[in-house]
Amino acid sequence: MNRPALHLAPMADVTDAPMRAMSRRGGADVCTTEMVSAEGLVRGSLRTRTLMARLPEEGPLVVQLYGGDPGGMAAAAELAEAHGGFVGIDVNAGCPVPKVLKCGGGAALLRNPALVGRMVAAMKARTRLPVTVKTRIGPAPGEVAVFDIIHAVEDAGGDGLAVHGRFASAGHAGPVDHDLLKRAVAATRLPVVVNGGVNAAADALALLRATGAAGVMVGRGAIGNPWLFGEIAAALDGAPARAAGRCAAAALDALKEHLALAVAFQTMLRRLYPDVVPEDVEARAVASFRLHLFNYFKGMPGASALRRDMARCRSVADVIEIASPLAVPRGDVP
Repeated sequence: MNRPALHLAPMADVTDAPMRAMSRRGGADVCTTEMVSAEGLVRGSLRTRTLMARLPEEGPLVVQLYGGDPGGMAAAAELAEAHGGFVGIDVNAGCPVPKVLKCGGGAALLRNPALVGRMVAAMKARTRLPVTVKTRIGPAPGEVAVFDIIHAVEDAGGDGLAVHGRFASAGHAGPVDHDLLKRAVAATRLPVVVNGGVNAAADALALLRATGAAGVMVGRGAIGNPWLFGEIAAALDGAPARAAGRCAAAALDALKEHLALAVAFQTMLRRLYPDVVPEDVEARAVASFRLHLFNYFKGMPGASALRRDMARCRSVADVIEIASPLAVPRGDVP
């Protein structure tokens, strides 16, 4: 592949196997799991293991672990490799969610680059898989940490980084710092994937051109929009980005495909983990789909009502019933 790699970012409660499969079909080169607790994995939690389950359609998959203890992260890395199906292991060193901060992981690591280095070194000693780190430019404005993180990862023998161009305190709001990302890319021999604010092909091109990164990672912009990866790839190849996937009829077709994957995934989880996955797999599939439904039709006439109507959906048929009218030309609605 001669162009920069296109990655789907890890997002808790979002990037489950069905979304990853849809993103892969849409053109993503590499996908990452939801963040997985190293402590839960080592403890043998079956619920934690469900987060590592995958569908055959997904293609290359990286598992992301979070935690604050090098020994625990190393043990979890070994278990993840033994679980199978992954092309790499990623360390979460940027998430500002309280449950991640509480265990000393995520954005808490931004203030302790040396700990990140020890973590990566310990993991490299226990797994043959590549170990990467996803991080941010710093914990808060005035506290740029990315360069110290990069050097710690490099010195520990890490294999690459993904850097979100906002401070952890900003969450997903505000501008992405292209200049800091460019300097981060230039500061290391390791491949750096850049992340943040990619909601259209033009955003990805601007980020890549400004930074010279090895790849771009798409997060929330890919929710309900698996076509975005193909549009980015087309734009990188110099062709006009196709937006055919944005019409309501195509959105409905993708919705049905996504729902079928969700049911298949929940059925598989029920078979693998009957002690922690309830029998009503269709209801679970529908519940996992709520966020995606609105985003498939975001900005289209009638989409705002989906949030309200989705609350009463218990089956795939219910979801298709409330979504189908949006795909009918307005003049044809009886």
